[in-house]
Amino acid sequence: MVATASLLFGFNGNLSRRLFDMGISPVTLVEFRMLIGGACLLALLVLGRRSELKLQPRHWGWVVALGLSVALVTYTYFVAISRLPIAVALVIQFTAPAWMALAEATWRRRIPSAYVLAALVLTFGGVVLLTGLWRQSLNGLDPIGLLYAIFALVVYIAYLLLGRHVGRDLPSLTSTTYGALVAGVFWLIVQPPWSIPANAWAPQHLPLIVLVGIVGMAIPFSLVFASLRRLDATRVGIASMLELVAAGVIAYFWLGQRLDVWQIAGCVSVLVGITILQIEARVVVQ
Repeated sequence: MVATASLLFGFNGNLSRRLFDMGISPVTLVEFRMLIGGACLLALLVLGRRSELKLQPRHWGWVVALGLSVALVTYTYFVAISRLPIAVALVIQFTAPAWMALAEATWRRRIPSAYVLAALVLTFGGVVLLTGLWRQSLNGLDPIGLLYAIFALVVYIAYLLLGRHVGRDLPSLTSTTYGALVAGVFWLIVQPPWSIPANAWAPQHLPLIVLVGIVGMAIPFSLVFASLRRLDATRVGIASMLELVAAGVIAYFWLGQRLDVWQIAGCVSVLVGITILQIEARVVVQ
């Protein structure tokens, strides 16, 4: 589920880049992404799973918090990459699994398993190679950009942990639907309908925007929340690094962006790290 979601997120990243190049603003795209994805999932529940629409009063607070984390995780990332080299922003955000593993080890007073530690080293090292962090000059980094990158890291961790918590009580389709709708309402407040740029409604843009809502939100977020019902947030965070590999490979074939030897090595490192997690799962089952 996480691997499939990561592939779809990687595709969505390339599709979003095309839309940005066509003049669609990030805020507009994120707003439509949440509203369209939430509407599609709501229609699916109404038509086939009405019983899953019901929420107990004790669930609403957690669902709203989850929706706000979904709304903010993309926004903070966009602001960070607008002020920082993208490699720096990515590496900061994808340290999330390491921080979660450290917090879990501190809370439980035990060291994470060798599988988790090896996966962390390989996947994080792969991210560094993929982004080419060592080629970036880290002098004079924008302090506001760094603040938003750290905020993106915190929100990403909150998104994983809240998804895990909500998933214990609610089906993944229900949590994704309400989370997307809360995020959509948030963005409608930030950018009301009358403020949406006219080019978003252009015939050549609207079908691609709808595709972003379905393939870039409804399906992959449902898969991530479903996976959080079966895996802990740390392992989902590690496996989600596959998104970088997927985005790079898709960009190679679709956008003509080339991968150098170091980036290919980074892809392999991430894949090996995720494979180690799968080996761990099989060992536990046996």
